Amino acid sequence: MSPAADVHPTLGALLAGSMAAVGLSAVLGFQTFLYFQIFPSDAQQYKLLVVWLWASDAVHTVLIGTSIWHYLISNFANPDIVKEIFPPIAVVVSLTALITLSVNTFYGWRIHRRELHCPVYESLNFPLVSKQNWWLTTPIAFLSIIRVGLAVATTTEMFIERTFPAFGGKFKGLFTSGLAISAITDIIVSAARYYYLRIVRQGYSMSHEAVDSVLVFTINDGCLTCAVVLASIACWLSMPHNFVYLAIYFSIAKLYSNSVLATYAARQLYLHILISQCSLNLRNWYRHRYIGSRPIGIQMKRPNNAAEQNALTPATGTNSLPTHGRLPSAERNGLPGKMEVFVDVDHQVEYSVGNFPRGDHDTDTHSNKSMTVA
Repeated sequence: MSPAADVHPTLGALLAGSMAAVGLSAVLGFQTFLYFQIFPSDAQQYKLLVVWLWASDAVHTVLIGTSIWHYLISNFANPDIVKEIFPPIAVVVSLTALITLSVNTFYGWRIHRRELHCPVYESLNFPLVSKQNWWLTTPIAFLSIIRVGLAVATTTEMFIERTFPAFGGKFKGLFTSGLAISAITDIIVSAARYYYLRIVRQGYSMSHEAVDSVLVFTINDGCLTCAVVLASIACWLSMPHNFVYLAIYFSIAKLYSNSVLATYAARQLYLHILISQCSLNLRNWYRHRYIGSRPIGIQMKRPNNAAEQNALTPATGTNSLPTHGRLPSAERNGLPGKMEVFVDVDHQVEYSVGNFPRGDHDTDTHSNKSMTVA
């Protein structure tokens, strides 16, 4: 078989995988920029995680580029170079496991606490629905650490063997086990996130739309990373003599990092959906409480004597329309004794959820209510 025929599934696949990885790295950089623009006052631990993911991803991309340089440029005329394992390739395996550990630790911590750090959620008193379930979060942490251990062992054996045929012949199961544990961890994390979000959805009717959006994102995110890992395993087991599995493997760490940044950035969308839903429910409550199903009308009657004048005078504290002036006496004398005027009133009510009264709903005055009458 000619060297030209072998380059497509080997060096060609490696080049395509590196280009895809660089593209995902660019997406991560853009998400990092948006994060610091949208959430400048976020907690310090969140910012440190974002910086770590961006920095580790940058190093990951440099290692991939260095590997491509060794295979395609430095050894351009050497067809047997596809058998060699260069040090950057071996380091990429361990760095991918470290990024995976960081992401799984983040999701495991959120599942363990399950506290939604959002002012609107906090005002609605969302509970810690996982109730700090160590039986769930401990396996996630344990599997993530095992994944890193297997990756470090894989890197060490790659440095020792130095060729893919020798490494695949002796330690094929080692590399496969690391990827399999990564896929299992993804399934556990996604299932736990989905389960507890379903509990939130069933317990709080006002948050259905927001939680549904989070559920869709969780399913897509977990399925994507798990599918890529399984695809890399399938190619490694079925085609160990080419670089298709390695090309797919380059994108695994990028997808994990982008999933965390996408989770951060999506908070703004979820908050907007939740506030809109809360505003709609509060508006409906106000209409039911103060307006009801009856048409709004104002009945006016010109008093004929002092007794009727006193009867029509509104009591102190009631809502009445202000009088901006009186008709001249000549015009008042020509008016009939009684007239009815019906006015269509459009109410626009705005509430601040954090200051919404929780106790007495009979008061007519709220600090954050504004009414427009047209």
